[in-house]
Amino acid sequence: MSKKLGAYDDFINSTAELHHLLGVRPTSPLERRTDEALQLENAVHRACLVLLVAHFEGFAKAALSEYVDEVCAVRPPVRKVPPEFLELFTRDRIQEIASLPPGADRVHRTRRLFTAFSALWDQERSIDPRVISAKILARQMTSLKPEVLQESFALIGIDDIVGQATSHLHKSGMSVRVDIKLEEIVNKRNLIAHGDYSIKPTSADLEDYIEFFMAVGDAFSSCVVRAIDEACTLRPST
Repeated sequence: MSKKLGAYDDFINSTAELHHLLGVRPTSPLERRTDEALQLENAVHRACLVLLVAHFEGFAKAALSEYVDEVCAVRPPVRKVPPEFLELFTRDRIQEIASLPPGADRVHRTRRLFTAFSALWDQERSIDPRVISAKILARQMTSLKPEVLQESFALIGIDDIVGQATSHLHKSGMSVRVDIKLEEIVNKRNLIAHGDYSIKPTSADLEDYIEFFMAVGDAFSSCVVRAIDEACTLRPST
């Protein structure tokens, strides 16, 4: 497949919205600014930070969905995908059945569970797209906390995606730990969303955060592309 995810291209395009918003702030630091202008600038910066985090969270979910879409399109043998990936969908269906009241419907769905999902655990059978879901996988990513990202992407066979992203950034000359930087940005976003007006990111902060998320997105994209290639290529696993 392409060396970049479509989801990454979409994320990069979404940053144009942030630049449009930043365009409404006063352009010259030499201009004398009224209190109203300062309040506008703070409001724009705060809104940009919230949007940036939302766009990146959307990208991360879309990256997981893109993995499922590729697996459904290629239908590789079951042995090519991580067992944790298979367990997720089996567990989700079991939980769905367990939540039903006793009766014919629960009996019927239980019977279907064994007929539909048994093939999902036959190593040489092709993946059945009817029993896996991009929505179920994407909803495992409930936030951008590093531990949530680690667990979500581990389901598609990516070990320590946050650590891999940190290494990627270091190779490109960015001396930053992704887990620490993510916590910083997400905590600020959460405080803003909960009405804390003391959080006032500057334009320099926002440019730094945009650059950071673009670099992390690039690293995540590369990791997911490798995971897709591992699952969907026809050559035997080594």
